[in-house]
Amino acid sequence: MTTYLLLTGAGFTHNWGGWLAKELEGDLLGRLATIPALQRLVQNAANFEEALDTARGSFAGDQVRALEMAVKDSFQAMNAALAERFSMFLGGKEHVVDFLARFDSIFTLNRDLLLEIHYNALREGSRWKGTYYPGVIPSTLPAPTLPPHKDEVLRRARRVGSIGAAEELQQPIYKLHGSVDWTDDSGDLFVVGGGKDTYIESKPLLVEYFRVFRERLLAPNTRLMVIGYGWNDVHVNRAIFDAAKSNHSLGLFHVNPSGREAILGPREAPIARYSTSTLAPLKCIGESRRALTTTFGGDNLEYEKLMRFFVQ
Repeated sequence: MTTYLLLTGAGFTHNWGGWLAKELEGDLLGRLATIPALQRLVQNAANFEEALDTARGSFAGDQVRALEMAVKDSFQAMNAALAERFSMFLGGKEHVVDFLARFDSIFTLNRDLLLEIHYNALREGSRWKGTYYPGVIPSTLPAPTLPPHKDEVLRRARRVGSIGAAEELQQPIYKLHGSVDWTDDSGDLFVVGGGKDTYIESKPLLVEYFRVFRERLLAPNTRLMVIGYGWNDVHVNRAIFDAAKSNHSLGLFHVNPSGREAILGPREAPIARYSTSTLAPLKCIGESRRALTTTFGGDNLEYEKLMRFFVQ
């Protein structure tokens, strides 16, 4: 039996108008116009998460909170824009939502609400009766087809607990870096900035999510599709690399403008610390260098290539 897993990064949401990191920084610079020190910090940093890490280490508490709030406001603005879309349909012969329902589990590094707003695995012909977010209260959301759903998702703050038993016939979605709308007794579960692995260790739900991620990667005959992830999070890379060394049946399909080369990252990125011998076990079982807007917008050649991921 083959296990099909999906891992998504910011490049996934970008297909529906979501911001990539550099685009979000442009919004932050405008929001921070009245706080020149923070504006300069974001302008000169390699990325907004590095800027946030620097602020947490050397800026006053009120300035750190101002930057954190500006980042959250940028995400909420993006969520509002995503909610204005009618659906995730991209115009091709298959709705991308039907494609997502093919996976056994979805793991995402995205903290936006694209999936909460527009996705439910309950589809005609699907094995699923719905979608749920393990350990989140409520774990399911109203069906996207109901008119009040979008506004309800945008204004809802969800609490987190423990994962508990799997919900029968519900497709699980694990947000490995939390979400803009999640909280627990100690505050937000919104993982941004440096030191992500340390922050994750302080959040039992996210610790459990990564345990499940590693466990799923170790299952025999597992195929992992990675869409729009830049390979810049060491803790995520380590989970995948360690699984590949132990599970020789694990295969990766890359959906990225750089294809399988995305895994090498820019020279200064954390990925550069891994040697060629470490990367060797990462078996590539396919790649697509075209955007999902193309693949699901009528490009049948690329679409058929993507569908070969789902071998029996």
